[in-house]
Amino acid sequence: MTYRPHPPHRTPRAPAVPGRDRPGRWSLTGPALAVALSVAAVLVPAVPTLIPPAAATPAAAAPPAGIALGAYVAPAPVPGAPNAAIAALTSGIGRGLAIFQTFQDWETTAGVPQPFPTAFATYVSSVGATPMITWQPQATPPAGSSPASQPDFSLVQLASGRYDPYITGWADQARAFTKVVYVRLMHEMNGRWYPWGATVNGNTPQQYVAAWQHIVGIFVTEGATNVRFVWCASTGARNDPGPYFPGDAYVSWIALDGYNRWGPWRSFTSIFAARYAQITAISGAPVMIAETASVEDPLDPAAKSAWISSAFAQEIPQSFPRVAAALYFDAPVGAKDQVLTSSAGAMQAFGQVAALPRYQAPAPG
Repeated sequence: MTYRPHPPHRTPRAPAVPGRDRPGRWSLTGPALAVALSVAAVLVPAVPTLIPPAAATPAAAAPPAGIALGAYVAPAPVPGAPNAAIAALTSGIGRGLAIFQTFQDWETTAGVPQPFPTAFATYVSSVGATPMITWQPQATPPAGSSPASQPDFSLVQLASGRYDPYITGWADQARAFTKVVYVRLMHEMNGRWYPWGATVNGNTPQQYVAAWQHIVGIFVTEGATNVRFVWCASTGARNDPGPYFPGDAYVSWIALDGYNRWGPWRSFTSIFAARYAQITAISGAPVMIAETASVEDPLDPAAKSAWISSAFAQEIPQSFPRVAAALYFDAPVGAKDQVLTSSAGAMQAFGQVAALPRYQAPAPG
């Protein structure tokens, strides 16, 4: 998904980010690793310790008591009411959700840095939900163009220190929000459609890990302890996400995106099962379904509502026990008829999911 952080220039506070032996690079070995992990634990105290290299699989987190239900809702062009679409969704299903997501590029198409979306985060908090910001290191591409070929946002550039003043300012603004906020950073990295993606701009998995740890380290140094980082892979990409994992000490969530959208009709399980097995084998962090949706079946008007009911009410609880949050992608990006308003049955099915006891859980702090 492609969507859309101007903070004051200021040098990060001393001490420097632990483990950095030169600007933009990390040296996570020996004593530096121990220091880095102890500092990172301040940012994400609830996640497990970084897995030693010798460990084949991490200890799995206990199954969640409930699942936090959320959504990305495409902004509605309502003058003076930028959150009208969220209000319409909650009205349509008869309750608020635990998580609402937005997307933000680091720069506008004109190259203007974008600040932390305080207005969005404040609104979401005011309705009792947790904001999640999918934070995309790219300039907003012109309509109809791909953001992938933006060498200014290659992983080497992100880890080099070039954007440190911007990242620092954004982290300070996130800290000033004070409440918990999820930041989904450089998502779908195992695909090739973003500047930070696999093989794009000469990117490597090692560079992705270095860039991720570098950015998180700045948040740690700035004391943004209210930020929870979400590491998210794509089920539809060909590349194995494992080599891109930055370590449990640097994430609060592991996540997946996947859709019933193209080609033959696919169940939620057939879309997510293989990647779910991969990411849960490398991390003990809780699992989030950060994006999912289904299109309508023109030959069966009831198929989409049945897909939503099966995915959320049956398949996730039964076959994906570590899922602690699940978000529907209620926007016409990629396929117009995946929105919940595509049929009365789709909205009704999602409303019934929202009423289930299992989906009453708040977003974990």
